[in-house]
Amino acid sequence: MVKNIIHNPVFRIFTPIFYGVTMYILILLIFDSIQQLSENFFSIEVFLCVIITYLIFESLRVFALIVEKKCSVNCSVSYRIFIQGGGSVVIALAITTLIISFYFSKLVGFSSYGAELTVFDTIFVLTGILYNMIYFSFFYLNRINVTQLEQEDILRKNTEIELDTYKNKINPDFLYDSLESLISLSKINPEDADQFILKLSDVYRNILSNKKSELTLISSELNISKTLIEIFNYKLNGNLQFSIDSEIENGSHHIISGTMVVIIEDIINRSIISNIEPLEINGEIENNVLKIHHPVQNKLVQNFSKRTELKQLKTAYLYYGKKSISIDDKNNIRTYNIPVFEMER
Repeated sequence: MVKNIIHNPVFRIFTPIFYGVTMYILILLIFDSIQQLSENFFSIEVFLCVIITYLIFESLRVFALIVEKKCSVNCSVSYRIFIQGGGSVVIALAITTLIISFYFSKLVGFSSYGAELTVFDTIFVLTGILYNMIYFSFFYLNRINVTQLEQEDILRKNTEIELDTYKNKINPDFLYDSLESLISLSKINPEDADQFILKLSDVYRNILSNKKSELTLISSELNISKTLIEIFNYKLNGNLQFSIDSEIENGSHHIISGTMVVIIEDIINRSIISNIEPLEINGEIENNVLKIHHPVQNKLVQNFSKRTELKQLKTAYLYYGKKSISIDDKNNIRTYNIPVFEMER
């Protein structure tokens, strides 16, 4: 929490000077005419007003600290305002009365100064009230800021939980389809079945190793994507192709771990892929955005099993920056726009 302005050294040193001089001018205007202001301005009374202001400000500051310490948890704000406001009036009245009485009776030698004392007391009691208004204005401002920070922290933690949930999720449909392909391959060609097992283990090894990793190189994601497509091609008869710009694989761009797995699975779930209509997926980077695009070959019944994962990914990308994943369908081409991040070395 940011300290209240009344505890700021600059405020404590300079504010009593300017305020005291202002109050002195106000008092002169009350007792003298405007024409006499220039004659009386450099009187010792200007220092008297500054001293009173300084003593009141420091006393009220110490009193505020005591109230703050005693009522930090158990007291309501309205109770604090009542206690601190009432105490400030008493403190300002006592300090002003003592100093003004001493000044007029001992230094000046006046025996009757009731009007002057009333004016000084009134002005500096109002000063105490004004001081507390400043204190509680910053008190409420601080409280609002703390509440907003707590809400942002809750949102951040919720986003982190969603990100962890997304990263730790293993797609059961992909596992079942892979096992079905493996059973078929083991009956037809055991050697291909062995290769299939190795590729499948690579995919799940990557998923498990990235559980604690948030960002990863695009090249790493592309490598696992190629392995994933090879697994799908056992079932799709090699009709799914994946072509990517070589500069991407050699670059230092990062994306969230597991992004490409979700994108590839979403494309396969939504597209017709056959000997008659093979599907080619292409990718390149433009303006710090990884664009994965392919011709639209929608199935009659769209499988949106990746909708939840895509939603979680969009939220996760907003955690890292202002841009998130978007999907565009233009000119019979579907494009997945994925923000990329440059990591400092």
